[in-house]
This record gives sequence, C-alpha cells and structure tokens, in this order.
Amino acid sequence: MRVVTVEPGALFDAVFTGILRQAFPADELPSAAQLSGAVSAGGSQVVAALDEAGTPVAVAVGESFPESDVLLLSHLAVSPDRRRAGVGGQLLGYVLDAWRTRYAPRVILVELEHPAVHRASTAGGDPVARLRFYARYGGRALPVPYFQPALGPGRSRVYGMILGTLWVGPDGAGTVPGSVDPEPVRGFLRGYFTQTEGAVPADRPTRALFVSLDRPEGVPLLPLEDPAALPVSTA
Repeated sequence: MRVVTVEPGALFDAVFTGILRQAFPADELPSAAQLSGAVSAGGSQVVAALDEAGTPVAVAVGESFPESDVLLLSHLAVSPDRRRAGVGGQLLGYVLDAWRTRYAPRVILVELEHPAVHRASTAGGDPVARLRFYARYGGRALPVPYFQPALGPGRSRVYGMILGTLWVGPDGAGTVPGSVDPEPVRGFLRGYFTQTEGAVPADRPTRALFVSLDRPEGVPLLPLEDPAALPVSTA
C-alpha cells in the first residue's frame, strides 16, 4: 500500500467518485467543487491509499480550523472490497501522525453517525462497527447533542451525529483528567457554522450544542463503544 496526498485532478476525481460518493450520503459530503476548492486553498487535505496497481482503495479528508487550532477528520472511507483488511487503520494512523506534524492542532476531532439514528448499509458500512474501529485507535466521544451543519445551499443538516476526539494534545486537555478543554471545541464549532451556514445560528439545536460545552473544567470524554450513553440531537 502506498499513501499519497491528493491534489485536484484525475486522482482526486477517482477518489471522490469511486470512494467518497459511494460511502457517504449526499448531505454528509461536500460537493467535488467545494472539496477541490478547499484543497487548493490549503484548508483541507485529501490523502489516499493506493494498491499495487495504483488504484485508490481508501481515502481520508482533514479540515483545518487554524483559529481554534483544531483539525477535523471529516471523512475516512475504504472501498467495500478492501474493508476489514487493515487498510483503514493503516491510513488513519498515517494521517494522524502527518497532521499532528503539519498542523500542530490542540485537538483532532471526528464526526460519526450515531447508531440510534443511522442504520448499517452495504455502501456506508455499520455505524456500530465504525465506533469500535475508532475506539481501537484512541477515539473518545463528547457527550454533546452534535449534528453536522448544512454543508451548503440546498443541503440539509445531519442530526444524530457524534462528535469525537482522536487526539487531545497537552494544550487541548481540560483541567479534569480524561476531559477536553471546551474552548477549542467552541472555536471549531463557530468556524464550522460560519464556513457552512454563513453564521452561528441561534436556533434550539445549536443553542443546546453550545450549552452542553459549558464545562469550564473540561468536557468529559466517554467511550465510543457505549453510544447509548451519548445524547442524540434532533431538529
């Protein structure tokens, strides 16, 4: 397996069409033009794993939020015929190391589907198995009613999501052991909403999300393997 950084062009098109578009519902995925533009501007990085023939078999997408020193793993997908073969874990380990070096984030976050809302499918995989996968690589969950903002005009919010951590640096930890400082998470959310919906909304779900971060001593990090203990956001 060879890992490469993907720029706009033929490989980007193959990765987007052949892997990302097959693995994620439309509302969970930016358009090809949006993602390509973000890569060109330096705000996002796409990294792909290629097989011996040079065919992409897995892809990871990271979005940088420099104002809050947060990095979001927005997408990680593996071709269906290569799942459960260790490819996803190898790629995840690679990008976490690379992004810690490149971006020096305080926190690396990840968006995941809550199994109470999202069901398993052949294309999208199993949300329960996905939580166990990330838990094996140190993933933890924030007990907040998270939802993915609408990614652009004509897109809908995705409720019933989990916001997790994949890495918390010393300057991103809360004062209570096993917690994350709420300030970089708040900053990430402000930047994410502004980038996607134009501003931080004042509606009930958004207020509830920010209120859940009102823990100055740190937001506790819970096991991903116990999604029943995590709140579920609703419209």
